[in-house]
Amino acid sequence: MKTCNSKQLQRVLGQATCCLLISLLGILVYANHLSNTFQFDSVAYIASNANLKNPETMLTFEFWKKEFLARGLLRMSFALNASLDGFRPFGYHIFNLTFHILNTLLLFFVLEKSFRRFDLKAIGWCNKRIRTVAFFSAAIFLCHPIQTESVIYIMSRSEVIASTFYLAGFFLFQNLLERPSTSRSQYGLYFLIIFLIALVGFSVKQIVATLPAIMILYYFSSCSTHSPALLALKKWKWPVCGVFFGVVSLLIYKLLADETFLIGPSRPEEMVGRVKYMLSQPSVMIFYYLNKLLFPLNLSIDPDIEVITSFLSWKFLIPIICIAFFLAYSLKFFKNRFIFFYLCWFFIILSPSSSIVTLHDLAAEHRVYLASAGIITLFACGASELIYRFEKAKPLRISAILILFVVVGVLGIVTMKRNAVWQTELSLWQDAYNKSPHKLRPLINLARAHSIEGDIEKAIKFYQKSLIEGPVVFATHYNLADLYLNKGLVPDAIRHFQLASRIEPKIPETYAKLGEIYLSQKKFKLADTYFKRAVELHPNYSRVFKNLGIINFYHLNNHKQGLTYFFRSLTLNPDQPEADKIRDLLAQYPIH
Repeated sequence: MKTCNSKQLQRVLGQATCCLLISLLGILVYANHLSNTFQFDSVAYIASNANLKNPETMLTFEFWKKEFLARGLLRMSFALNASLDGFRPFGYHIFNLTFHILNTLLLFFVLEKSFRRFDLKAIGWCNKRIRTVAFFSAAIFLCHPIQTESVIYIMSRSEVIASTFYLAGFFLFQNLLERPSTSRSQYGLYFLIIFLIALVGFSVKQIVATLPAIMILYYFSSCSTHSPALLALKKWKWPVCGVFFGVVSLLIYKLLADETFLIGPSRPEEMVGRVKYMLSQPSVMIFYYLNKLLFPLNLSIDPDIEVITSFLSWKFLIPIICIAFFLAYSLKFFKNRFIFFYLCWFFIILSPSSSIVTLHDLAAEHRVYLASAGIITLFACGASELIYRFEKAKPLRISAILILFVVVGVLGIVTMKRNAVWQTELSLWQDAYNKSPHKLRPLINLARAHSIEGDIEKAIKFYQKSLIEGPVVFATHYNLADLYLNKGLVPDAIRHFQLASRIEPKIPETYAKLGEIYLSQKKFKLADTYFKRAVELHPNYSRVFKNLGIINFYHLNNHKQGLTYFFRSLTLNPDQPEADKIRDLLAQYPIH
């Protein structure tokens, strides 16, 4: 009994030590990003989000229920940050990092259980080696440079939080399988809790939809060869395969026939189309994601990925053959199905964003966040196996630990350098532009970053370059027009504002800007026309109503209409800078 208690105590202390080291490593590697500013979409969806000015309205069950499928819980997490600390980026970064460290701890326990479930002791793994490899797999996951986008880019917390629910549900399933005897009611309770965890996680990001597939695969992959479940599966394998391929065929037909299926209304002109997207994804998984996991160099927020347009393209056929070969070889030639399971982990978790769900970007590093655990685990296990085979000394070799520490250290240093790239908009988009100089978005965002920094000349230069790559982009024309206006180049500003209004005719700000230009030029009727168009599109545009009041009351001799416009402007924004003057005017000329 004492020996048993002693072993139990040693196991708990070993796990606690690993957890402490993981937490400290996470803080050390990511500490240099905590003062980084909001980046990319985080500016629009957080810093400039009017809804977050009253975050309490979003922190309710009613909001979550109403916005469940629109990532309601994710938006509530932003509201929680805004409620606690306003719009200081520090709190948002701490939130992301906390969940990333929590995921690493969960992964450590998941891996330790899976190594025992797959009976790696049968091939010579002792308890200490199991814990060591689980720890280093988790540590590599923690500080791998490809994770920087998920941790530092605040909007990518969707991947991080969804992964927490994913790993928690899977860990609970592992505990269920370990129970020596379980009644039906206990099974029901376990699955109910797992279902609720997955349901909540689904409101953060839909990758949780793949959790049932991972659980089923884990169960069958880790069963003994003579287990009733595996024997039944082998007996009915052809009917099961027939049903599977039938469902997949129907799904593919529906996907290709309906561009909006599973993703709802979209803007096809902003995407490559579902067929090209699906043709491009095998290449993305093998030649980009897998490559960056093994050789994490030249990471970019906006990678330049080639669009594949033909089923006969070698860039489609070769990765498909590679995927099929990896899975078939791991299943057929390794007695232990451990390798097969973690390869499938990588491909299954990636599958929604790398197949059926058409997204604007062909590749994004944050999508591989949780999926990367499969490849990282196989890498750590493979490295351990190679070292142990070359050195036939003790079961736990100091050289193996030193090599893995070096790997973790190198990855941590690269990650810290990558963190620094995210320090400002300018450093982030300069990096993306250097790696993809002919891609449109890095050009536009680099121009915008120079504009924020006050370097107008460089901003204009990069906007002009972006017009060569994409001449019909609204943001380019609008922002360039704004810069020309600030420089006093009014004819150029008018030309680009007008081009912007033709590209996106339903954006009111363009008409408001044109109205202000013509108002300053004393072309009052023309200004009136543009201002009216702006308020048609945006009935709550208080500044434009004020300008309409000025034009009609003071210049077009339409006093009654002008007073009405002034009244509307004051109603919409009673705290505007000239509110007292408008009140005095309305008191002097009351509206009857």
